[in-house]
This record gives sequence, structure tokens and C-alpha cells, in this order.
Amino acid sequence: METPDNYASYRVPSPPVVPKWTAFAKSLGDQATYPWATTSPAPKTNDGGATGGGPNAKGAAWGTLENKATEVYACPPNQWALTFDDGPVLTDQAMAILKANNVVGTFFLVGSKIAENATQAKFVQDLYDAGHQIALHSWTHRQMSLQSTDEVISELFFNILAIYNVIGKVPRYFRPPYSAIDDRVRNILVSLGLRPAIWNLESLDAGVGSIAPGGIDIGGQKITVELAISHLKNSFAQKFDPRWSYFPGTGKAATGENTYSGFISLEHDIAAADIQVAQGVIPFAAQSGYKSVFVSNCDQIMSNASFYLDDNSALVQFIKGIKLPLTAEDLAPFTGSFPAIPGGGSSVNGAASTGGSNGGSNGGSSSGGSGTGTPAKTSGAVSATASLSGFIAAFIALIL
Repeated sequence: METPDNYASYRVPSPPVVPKWTAFAKSLGDQATYPWATTSPAPKTNDGGATGGGPNAKGAAWGTLENKATEVYACPPNQWALTFDDGPVLTDQAMAILKANNVVGTFFLVGSKIAENATQAKFVQDLYDAGHQIALHSWTHRQMSLQSTDEVISELFFNILAIYNVIGKVPRYFRPPYSAIDDRVRNILVSLGLRPAIWNLESLDAGVGSIAPGGIDIGGQKITVELAISHLKNSFAQKFDPRWSYFPGTGKAATGENTYSGFISLEHDIAAADIQVAQGVIPFAAQSGYKSVFVSNCDQIMSNASFYLDDNSALVQFIKGIKLPLTAEDLAPFTGSFPAIPGGGSSVNGAASTGGSNGGSNGGSSSGGSGTGTPAKTSGAVSATASLSGFIAAFIALIL
């Protein structure tokens, strides 16, 4: 039986480049410290992702502290952040399993899937209302390290707009699709005030039906739901996942692998097999003795940062002013300018801001609770009823 193509509906056109958006992003960047405006994308023959502890296409290996944009890659000791990529699709089912096990999740959402239909857009509101963390995962799920700078910014801004138009918040965290990131993309994120997040434990749910890669416990076997769950449990038991063990760790295994005492695990919520794997993984995580937390709780650079940028930050104010649908004038070359606010994506007049009460929920939960409360809705959000249909209509031309 042929493996189903769960990503066929993700192959949509790239979003249009909006020169004004790039100009604004440049005004926020400190090009002397975090250059990106004149840096080329990774070679088309290289996916830009980190490999085996070696260098990325244009920068240091993941997890080093050589760069202020270093990815969030692991949790503090005895903490576990369950994360779900590529939705919202079967997000309601993933949420139901989390709720049944009294744990929390961080959801990295693809913008074009939000705009695909009203049901999936409503899942964004449902996640927000339930207190889960919402994060960015691009508009089309392309490899960001292969895109031009203008294209990277459009992917980010359209992803932001899709979420902002539902909940009135701009997520702080971004996970690069396929883990494809280099220093150029990292530095764009720094300018915008965003934080990249990866993982150090993988369930292999997206690989069900395919052959497992070599070098792991189930290498060379056809991945089943049972084997995917078994792989995650085995990796947890040995405190490292062989495919993601080159981040700085807390010790060395007998094999020489870096080991970890806290985990960010990668799951998905787009296919039936993903949900079947989640039915095994989530209860295991809940019973592991590890505290259930959000990705923001695991940020080694911005400790316990808020889920979302401050509502008064430069980037949020800019996003709030974008009108949809875009016009021909929006797509024309931009001849204006913006005052320089280095690092201003998450600040006002250069003053760093980590969110505070307007930034959303911060806390994780143990087995005894589901977080520290639901972030308050803001006037920037649209309702998930009548207004949502207009929002989808504004985007629909981009995904046909």
C-alpha cells in the first residue's frame, strides 16, 4: 500500500512579496551585529538544516550560544514540552487528548492551513481559549533557508496575520519547517523580536508508513504507529534521540551522545496516524514524572518569556495597520522609509519588552493543572463567526 501524501494540500503558491514589509523589518534590525539584509539564501542543493553537530549552511551548529538567536532546543531538568506542528487540521483531537491527560501543548501553526476553512481557523481560537501556546510555522511550510530574504519576511508576516486576525496576538516563537534555518533567518527573527524553537525528541509520527532512518532503534524498519511510540519511549529512557543529540546536553551516554534531562518533543496534528501516535505519547508524557510545560518555559535565553509580543511593540503595531486584501500599491516597490529602531520587533523606541500582562500566558503546568490561565482577548481579534468568513476571503486567493 502506498504511503499517503499528507502534505499535498500544503503545496500552495508562495505568498506575494511586499516591499514595504521588508523595509519595515530592516528598520528594526541591527545589521552590524545581526546582518541579514545583504546575505544570500542557502544554496539550493542544501536544505539549510543543521546536520550531526556540524555547521549550518551559514552559521554555527544548533544549540550553541555563539549567536543571540540560538534556538530553543531543550527544557530544564524534569520538564517536557509537547509540541505539535503543521496544523491546524486535526487540532481538536490533539487538544482533547491533552485535556484528558491534564497536560499542555505548544502548537506551531501554518498560515495557509488557518485560512483554508472556517473550521481550522476556529481551532486557533479554541487553542487560545484553552490556554495552549500558539506559535509560528510559516505560511506555506517551505524551507526558509532556501527562500530569498523578501520571501522569508512574507512567509513570516502572512503567518502572523493569519493568527493575529483570529486572536489579536503576534506569537513570539517560530519553528522553521523541516528545521531548515541558517544565520540569515536567525538574524531576521532577532530583528523582528521572534525566537526560533527546535526539538530534541521526535515521535516519528509524520513518518508512519515510510522506512525509518538509519542510526536509531527502529532504523530500516517500516514505521508503524506502535514503532513510532516505541521509538519515543526508548529515546526518553536513554535521555537522547540519536537524530537530535548534538545540542549541548547535560552529560554523555556510553555511545558518546549528548544526553538531556528535559525535552521538547515533536508531534504533528494533521493525519490520523499522528493522532494515533499522540494517544500513546501524551499519556506517557503525563505519567513520566516530568512537569508539562510550554516551549516558552524552556527558553534558555529569554527565561519564561510570554507567548506573544507586547501589544505595544513596533511589530505588533505594524501588523495591526496592515489592511487585507492587499492592493497593487501594496505590491509595488516601496520608496518610503521607516525610522531605525534596532531590535524593535519586540520593543518600543528600542526599549526591550518581554510582554508582561499583555503578552499572554507564561506558565506551564504539572499533572495538577493546565497552565496559569487563559490570555485575555483583545480588541484586535476578529470573532470566530461572521468576521472570520471575511478574513478567509481576504486570504483565499493566495492558497488556490
